[in-house]
Amino acid sequence: MKNKKSTGSHKQNLVDKAVQYLTREILADRLRPNQRISEIAVCRELGISRSPVREALRMLERDGLVTQSGNRGVVVADITPEEADELYLVHGHLIGLAARLACRRLQGDALSGMAKMVDKLRQCAERKDRHGFLETRAELERFICEHSFSSRLAHLFEVMAYPSARYRVFHVSVPGYMEQVVRCYEGVCDAFSKGDEVAAERFRLEVMDIGRDLLRRYFIEPQSGYKQQDQTTDRP
Repeated sequence: MKNKKSTGSHKQNLVDKAVQYLTREILADRLRPNQRISEIAVCRELGISRSPVREALRMLERDGLVTQSGNRGVVVADITPEEADELYLVHGHLIGLAARLACRRLQGDALSGMAKMVDKLRQCAERKDRHGFLETRAELERFICEHSFSSRLAHLFEVMAYPSARYRVFHVSVPGYMEQVVRCYEGVCDAFSKGDEVAAERFRLEVMDIGRDLLRRYFIEPQSGYKQQDQTTDRP
């Protein structure tokens, strides 16, 4: 019985390792939308067998990060700008609520830990470290959610943000974006220290508004313009 438990635990560790690796590669845009994921390549990279890789891909499919594409196998999931905008709206308000709830509970060492993460976020922005910025922001949002809801719900909120991750990758390349987000999170942190839950939620909602504004400006509105131009061209 003990050996079975040990074997099961070892396999789960390998699955988790594959999930973390693939998630990181997708969120960093090293695996692009509609790109085929080679199980063999992942096995070689991680030094593991195909069984945990396949299980990891099934988990990522449930999370919306990958999808089955007929004869091509598993590919990185794509998402339209309009769908991403809807996810930004829902996810943004949920994280805003999380900030409000966490503000009531966070204190002492936990509050100091959050301040350190915000400082790390600022340092990433100053160094123009886009990958580090995205990872630190995800860590910060996970921290807020875990101090607001159960760990299971916190994970679900994190998963909700996955499909629109490639747009976040674009956002960090826009001049001034990282600095704006840092200022918002500095506002959240300051609100937490004062116990001002309304301000904490407001500053986090500003992060959502910044992201949605960039989505509309660079993706949704240009597409609308192309469609209108096509319709005009088709007229006799």
